[in-house]
Amino acid sequence: MRSDFTALTDQGATILGIVGQDLDDLREYVTRSPLPFPLLSDDARAVMKDYDVYNALSFDAFRMAHPSAFIVDPAGVIRYAFVASNQMDWPQTSLLAAELAAAKEVTG
Repeated sequence: MRSDFTALTDQGATILGIVGQDLDDLREYVTRSPLPFPLLSDDARAVMKDYDVYNALSFDAFRMAHPSAFIVDPAGVIRYAFVASNQMDWPQTSLLAAELAAAKEVTG
C-alpha cells in the first residue's frame, strides 16, 4: 500500500491505517518509516474487534489484526471488505481499485 496507494487516492479515496500500537511506539515507527497516509493507534484493539479482524492467537500472529482493507462510503456503509486468513495474505491494490470504482458506481 505504501508504494501504490495513488491508484486509490486518484479515485478520491482517503486511506487510513489502523495499527495495534500505543501512540509512543506509533510515533517512533512513523518517524523511522514515514508513510504517505495517516496511521491511527488502536492499542486496546477495540476497532480490530469491532471489525472482526482481531486475531488473539494463531501460528503466525498474537494480539494483532488479520491484514484487512475496507472500502467505506461517505455514509459509513462498508462497500467492500477484505480480511486475510493469515499474515502473509494482503489485498492487491488493483483489486481494491476495482472495488472502489464499483462502490462509486453504486453510491454515485
